[in-house]
Amino acid sequence: MSALYRALMYVGSWVCHQLPERSPHIWGVQLPLCWRCTGIFLGALALFCWLLAKKRVPPLLACLLLSLLLPLDVLQAVLTHGDGHNARRLVTGLLWGFCATSAALQLLRLLAARLAQSGPRLTSAPG
Repeated sequence: MSALYRALMYVGSWVCHQLPERSPHIWGVQLPLCWRCTGIFLGALALFCWLLAKKRVPPLLACLLLSLLLPLDVLQAVLTHGDGHNARRLVTGLLWGFCATSAALQLLRLLAARLAQSGPRLTSAPG
């Protein structure tokens, strides 16, 4: 095992469980992120490309609704004790990475606009 591969697996372990049965393998080598985390990473990367190309974020309501699919998938797996499918993990991860990140950016922008409208509040010291 090369030092680079071990380093990637170590860094990936900070954010991912890396279960072999839930992780992609290329040429018999496990990748550092599971299918869901790979989808989240690729979805966030796709959002970055979208922002560079379109110069605007996707609609907030659509993003909020589509990002709900990941927690619903996890809830379904917990309630049914089902193992799920790696393809579904990848798709829900992609949607979460793209849509939830976009929704978070939009909500942060709305919060910043609201804070800017209220302006600084100066209070005088009692005395």
